[in-house]
Amino acid sequence: MFYKLLATTALATLLATGAYPGNVVSPATAAQAATATQAVPDGNLVSKIMGVAVYNGTGDNAENIGEVNDIVLSKDGAAESLVIGVGGFLGIGEKNIAYDFNKAQWAEKDGKRWLVINATKDELKALPEFDTKAYDATVSTASTKPTPPAATAPMDSTAAVDKTTLTEMPIDKIRAEELIGTTVYGADDANVGKIGDVVLTGDKKIDAVIIDVGGFLGVGAKEVAVGFEKLKFMTDKNGNKYLYTNFTKDQLTAQAAYDKGTYVQMREKQRLVIK
Repeated sequence: MFYKLLATTALATLLATGAYPGNVVSPATAAQAATATQAVPDGNLVSKIMGVAVYNGTGDNAENIGEVNDIVLSKDGAAESLVIGVGGFLGIGEKNIAYDFNKAQWAEKDGKRWLVINATKDELKALPEFDTKAYDATVSTASTKPTPPAATAPMDSTAAVDKTTLTEMPIDKIRAEELIGTTVYGADDANVGKIGDVVLTGDKKIDAVIIDVGGFLGVGAKEVAVGFEKLKFMTDKNGNKYLYTNFTKDQLTAQAAYDKGTYVQMREKQRLVIK
């Protein structure tokens, strides 16, 4: 159910400690976090956010109050909200609510990473349910051109998709869970791979998408970082997402591979940018 996203190591302390502007935490929670929080080396990996348990503190009486099910992006491609599943049992009867991404803190206790927020389970359950309908694919009503029949090619099809049957998708209408796995088309509308990860900067904005190129069923694929600017996401009437770039598969294959350990220092070399 959960897919991996990742962030750059730039400004890792912001994600590792949760020291964002506007964080609101109670004095008790802040005191607990001060003693339990440490600089976690991979604390800025957003992949660790998807599926992580949410607690209301780090003390001995801290309560597990939910689990992160998704991340909502803003119009400028920044991580805006955490979609937290609250209540239910084994996912049944669970209620999804949206919680301000900036108000979450990372902590480490007993060798485990905790995501801490200043709220009780009852307070979360009282929030409005997160509505996914706003993120369903819709055809723009601004266009007067008749809409051709929608593409029926499955997400993993190697065949080209007729772009005239697709509608451009604003980034704030794509949830993080949907972004990963999106089929990528390059020059001549050829299928060149899939999005395997998304790179966030320290201020939570998308810096690049990681495209898995080559390999077989994901095995042996090469990870290539492509700058987020100028990327065009499309959708068909069935809600399938597609990403279009102007790179060929040979260009992506020849590009220096993405490496999370050196990406910050080698960003200019590892990041392809559409001109």
